[in-house]
Amino acid sequence: MKNQNRIIVGTLILSVVSLFLEQLDTGLRWIFIVTNILDFLVLFFLVIEIVMEIRSAPYKKHYFRRNFLSLSFAGIFIVLFAYTKYFLFRFQNTEYTGFSSLVLIIRNVFLILKVFSRLKRLSAILEGISVHPAQTILFSFLLVILVGTLFLMMPFSVRQGSGLGFLDALFTSTSAVCVTGLIVVDTATYFSVWGQVVILVLIQIGGLGIMMYSYFTLFVLRKAMSVEDKYLLSYMLSEEDMSGLSKSLVSILVITFLVEMLGALSLSGVFISSMPTGEALFYSVFHAVSAFCNAGFALFSDSLEGFRGSVTVNLTIALLIILGGISFAVILNVRDYVISRLKNLGSGKKRAIKRLTLNSRIVLIGTAVLLLSGTLLFYALEHGGVLRNLPLGRQYLAAFFQSVTLRTAGFNTVPFGSLSTAVCLFMIVYMFIGAAPGGTAGGIKINTVAVMGAYVKAVLKNRQHVRISMYAVPDQRVLKAFLIFLFGIMVVSVGCFILTLTEDAPLVDILFETVSAFGTVGLSTGLTPLLSSMGRVVIILLMFTGRLGPLTILAAASKKTTQVPISFPQADISIG
Repeated sequence: MKNQNRIIVGTLILSVVSLFLEQLDTGLRWIFIVTNILDFLVLFFLVIEIVMEIRSAPYKKHYFRRNFLSLSFAGIFIVLFAYTKYFLFRFQNTEYTGFSSLVLIIRNVFLILKVFSRLKRLSAILEGISVHPAQTILFSFLLVILVGTLFLMMPFSVRQGSGLGFLDALFTSTSAVCVTGLIVVDTATYFSVWGQVVILVLIQIGGLGIMMYSYFTLFVLRKAMSVEDKYLLSYMLSEEDMSGLSKSLVSILVITFLVEMLGALSLSGVFISSMPTGEALFYSVFHAVSAFCNAGFALFSDSLEGFRGSVTVNLTIALLIILGGISFAVILNVRDYVISRLKNLGSGKKRAIKRLTLNSRIVLIGTAVLLLSGTLLFYALEHGGVLRNLPLGRQYLAAFFQSVTLRTAGFNTVPFGSLSTAVCLFMIVYMFIGAAPGGTAGGIKINTVAVMGAYVKAVLKNRQHVRISMYAVPDQRVLKAFLIFLFGIMVVSVGCFILTLTEDAPLVDILFETVSAFGTVGLSTGLTPLLSSMGRVVIILLMFTGRLGPLTILAAASKKTTQVPISFPQADISIG
């Protein structure tokens, strides 16, 4: 069994490496040779695995009946493998084109699906991952990004040509799954409708998380969740109480689709007047999902600059961004609070009112402060700049929208390439803060800043405990807040340093791009399409790190250690 497990894992790794190499410049001889060696190794391991299973099966007929689907997968792969190699050696061509390129990708997708279908047998590996929520989330995001990359590389995803290059496809898929919105090719003109649908699906999955959809499927099928499943879901939702997770999960998905549907209906009233009905409905759904998931992908080449005067579009997108950014826990808490208040008014009797939690109050107050201050700062600094040709009402509307989009959304209604340095610097700070934990936005989060502020206040007032309102904040939470802040500073600093070596651009633009990627904001001063290959890899890593969050990355990389109660002598170190 162990040998078979190793063969399965080895086949998966070799197939993925082979697939990626095949999307590079096959004109290079070494890539051609290595790819073919890997392909034949994959075929060899696949056949060896089947032979070993047949030999170990006590009843051959029963084995063939039970494993009909798996054997069919293997047969399809062998047929497609034979076709691609026949094309390659028959015509002495090192480059797959047209139908052969599509067959090549389908062949590898079949192989990856087959291998993943067999991973259930690796119980030890899966159990190890399932009890480690951070690793489960990390691997699920990697899997979705990989699948999205494969689909975006297919010819049907683009309007013209044979598909998107591997690095650009990986960049776009990562940006969509990590709900960032940074693009290296124009989403509106480069991708076909099918390519845009792929991006839409990746945004929706990335916004809520693939594991959340998986557990919703379990709920629909009336299957009970294990303790490990509940632990993982509570980790994703930042919810400590696991008793009502199923109900919360259903509420989250219902609210998500309801809000997105209402947003799409509101936008369709504007889009229908300027394009065919079918296209307008698709545009409405796409932008509603992109806004609620704080993704920032748009089907207009100038983002939403053409709609800077539309109150409906601006307010609808802004409201969707805010709702997606304040987190599902806050939305559910506010919903319960409002319902309990209405019931209390309607009944004429005094009933217990559901209170707003401290977390909800921090998020709501912090969001309001950042939105208001951002609007006033943007207007004050740009009313004589990019806003000067707009009427006064549109100036405030544009300033408000830009303040909202700093909540890691990525849409814009004014050209960001013309912004002053002062505006870029204040926007960098706001993008770095981000929105609320447990939502679809990025950044170090409002709650982190609130806890850090409370600690500074406690130090200045010489208080023994860190306090927010009338609640004491545990020391562990304070340490986590500063850990998140320092990790974010470190990641942004390293990313910015590397980009200064690889890119020929002003430091402010590089810093803006770096923070935008880490905060999964998606705003750019125009540097993204001009990035070098190394620069794009750096931005991909920043987007991935920013979406998962510092704590998830650190938790996934950590190992369990036995705590030994040892006391060390205290050191007297001078500070300041």
